[in-house]
This record gives sequence, C-alpha cells and structure tokens, in this order.
Amino acid sequence: MPSRNETPLQVRPPTSEEAEAAVRAWLDSYICRPHAELGRTGPVCPFVAPALKAETLALRSRTGMAEAGADDVRSVVRELARDFRARSWPHANPTMRTLLLVLPDLPPAGWPLLDSVQAELKGELAGQGLMLGQFHPECDEPAARNPDFMVSRCPVPLLVIRNMAVHDVLFLHHRGDFFDEYRRRFGSRYERRAVADTLFRETYQNAVSWHAPSASDTPPRQTNGEPE
Repeated sequence: MPSRNETPLQVRPPTSEEAEAAVRAWLDSYICRPHAELGRTGPVCPFVAPALKAETLALRSRTGMAEAGADDVRSVVRELARDFRARSWPHANPTMRTLLLVLPDLPPAGWPLLDSVQAELKGELAGQGLMLGQFHPECDEPAARNPDFMVSRCPVPLLVIRNMAVHDVLFLHHRGDFFDEYRRRFGSRYERRAVADTLFRETYQNAVSWHAPSASDTPPRQTNGEPE
C-alpha cells in the first residue's frame, strides 16, 4: 500500500489501436444488440449493424486531447462535420453513413465538455442536416423511451456524426429551431402518412402544435439524398 507521500500510479490512456478495438467490441456487444432497459424491441441502434455490413461506418481516432478545453472540442466537432460531408461513401443511402471519432487521451475531466459542446452545437449541425452524439463512461444521456436508462455510456470517449433520420424527431422536437430543420426534411413523410411508428407521429404532431408560430411551412427540398 503506498504511503501518504507516494505519488499514485497514473493510468495511461489507451493507444488509438486499443481504443478503437474497445469501441468495436462495444459496438458488437452493446450497440448492435437489444437491451432490456431500452424501452423498445430491437438493437440499441438499429442502423449500426447494417452500416458495418455495408462498410459505411467509419472509425478514426484523434489524440492530443489530454488538456483540451471547450474551444478545442468545438474545433474537433466542426472538423468532424467537414470530414463527414467530404467523404466518398460506398452506399447511396444517407442513413447508413456514420463517422465515429474516438478520443483515447481525453481524460475524465474532459468528458463533460463532450456533453456541453454537443448541446451547444446541436442546432448548428441540425441546420446542415447532421446529428451529433457523444458517448463516454459517465454520459447521462437517457434513452428516448426510458429516461432512467443512460444509453450513451461507452468505455472510451467518442463523438459520432451522421445524417439526420426520421427517428430524430425524438431528439429535435423540444425546440422550434431544431424542429424546423427536422420538419423541412421529413414533414412530407408525415403529411402523406408514411411514418409507421406511433411515437414518432405523436411526437411530430405535438411539436407542430407547440411550435406553430415558428415551424416552417417551406416546401420540401433535397439534401444529402434524403427527401425533406
């Protein structure tokens, strides 16, 4: 047992290779599988297994984050968005495209920055038709259908960016500006009753009512291959 004057052993951060291996194992053992506390059937994320099969899930690492501040994380997020848009993806379906950025040396003190910057830049990215997610060992992001289940916990801190999808009404309904971006892209699906999920439909209709003064009636347009 160390004496009071001894310096505690420092646990080194994982290498990029170790961190990426841990994330791949986490995807296989958790994200691609059902969970009893999720609040619905099916895997935690139903898009990941098809994306892995289609090779449209890209995984890379970013080091040099040991002393990162909020500005550093913002820069990383915006760089990630640029990388996502610039990539040549092997599948035409935009909902299959996912880019994961592993942050192996981001220390526990930096994990809350992922939460705060994700919340801060959510609207900016939604305006580009993108969704940003953050995952780390202490993330308190709840599951959409079970607020008691912290769904976004991962053994390694990481950021995920992808194209906005129909189910994102669950994450964009609460603010008028966020919902405007969602409605421009997917409102026509609800108008023609092409959305089967009851919760999606109810959430959408409630948001239309809540945000009636700000919700846009702009005709649908095309972005990223998704009908808007």
